Amino acid sequence: MQAIYRTLFCMDIQKRVPRVLFGTLLLDMIGFGMVFPIIPIIFTDPTSPAFLLAGHSRSSQLFIAGAITALWGLMQFIAAPILGELSDIHGRKKLLLFGVGILGVSQFLFGFGIATKSLLLLFVARAIAGIAAGNVSIAQASIADVTDPKDRAKNFGLIGAAVGLGLILGPLLSGWIAGLTHNPASPFFMAGILGVLNVTFVAFLLPETNLQRKLRQAFTLIKGLSNIRAAITDGGVRFIYLTSFLYIIGMTLVTSFYGIFLVSVFHFSARETGLAFAAVGACVVFAQLVLLRLVIKKYDERTILRVSMLITATMIGLSAFMPTATLFVALIPLISMPHGLTLATLPALISKSSAAEKQGAALGVNASLVALATGLAPIAAGIGSGILGIRMPLLAGAMLLCCSWGALFVLASQKVSTLNSR
Repeated sequence: MQAIYRTLFCMDIQKRVPRVLFGTLLLDMIGFGMVFPIIPIIFTDPTSPAFLLAGHSRSSQLFIAGAITALWGLMQFIAAPILGELSDIHGRKKLLLFGVGILGVSQFLFGFGIATKSLLLLFVARAIAGIAAGNVSIAQASIADVTDPKDRAKNFGLIGAAVGLGLILGPLLSGWIAGLTHNPASPFFMAGILGVLNVTFVAFLLPETNLQRKLRQAFTLIKGLSNIRAAITDGGVRFIYLTSFLYIIGMTLVTSFYGIFLVSVFHFSARETGLAFAAVGACVVFAQLVLLRLVIKKYDERTILRVSMLITATMIGLSAFMPTATLFVALIPLISMPHGLTLATLPALISKSSAAEKQGAALGVNASLVALATGLAPIAAGIGSGILGIRMPLLAGAMLLCCSWGALFVLASQKVSTLNSR
């Protein structure tokens, strides 16, 4: 630990901050990723001893699974923009410490909720976790503070890789720990311990990056709605925000019911579901640590997005019709790698389009849109799956990704052409 401490503090701040944030978000996302193999088992698999919804109809099970996932996004919608702007005023480090701390608390509560079979406690835990979801946008703002615009996509890719790596290790650890202990609550107690370690990591290793503080201002619980209005009226970035919103709501339709699809259609166990999520995370990490650093040397963000978004949409649409688990899993790299490129380049495009003193606010606006998408999509997926069938989230997600592509490359292009003609 002392060697790591000395190494990090001898680095230039432009190198140190992304690496420290990589470690912070990695621990964050390992804990976050532990939930994915467990939710399908406790809410939609009546054959599991840990099943919590005995006596509920199938449509009710799918709705509850969607609702508990949606609650995380809705709480993020309220909290993320407030935390983003507070980080512009009080500094990134304080807000990041708050975020990683309450995420650790939420993990302990979720574990106790499973152990006591308390649906209420599970919902409370996911609501608290949603407040901590602003950690990613604060980390992105910290990187924007110390990184030249030309290097932001690369360093945002590092943050994306931490998220992806966490989504490899989290589901793997969750499935392994739950299988070893025969207790689906155990992974969340481990995640809570990781949260405690993360608070220590941020406190001692992360420097403050925001040296241009904004003046104090009033905040309300509907700040997210104000941010939606700002996104709609900001002519310069409006279509990029719309692109981000449509893309995330489409991908959330897919990811929120991905595990449930695997359990319902192909009868995956918690361990197998964890392995599938780990494969997704591995492909995202490879895309953001390797592919992105190759393509960003030759192509700008828009050129990358033009290809990556279309490939992702096409492969998701095809996956809905795969007749076997083998063919379905074979499409994971073709979905996840272009998706990883998109996750890194969209925030970089928003950051480069915003003023230096508004980095936290701009990324907070985007976080509001992301949160609204992740709040609405799981509920829609739960209701839609109960009415239209379990393949509905995949098909609707693919269609929304195509709409996202159109917002950036049709609507935005028309706007640019109109401005140039004046």
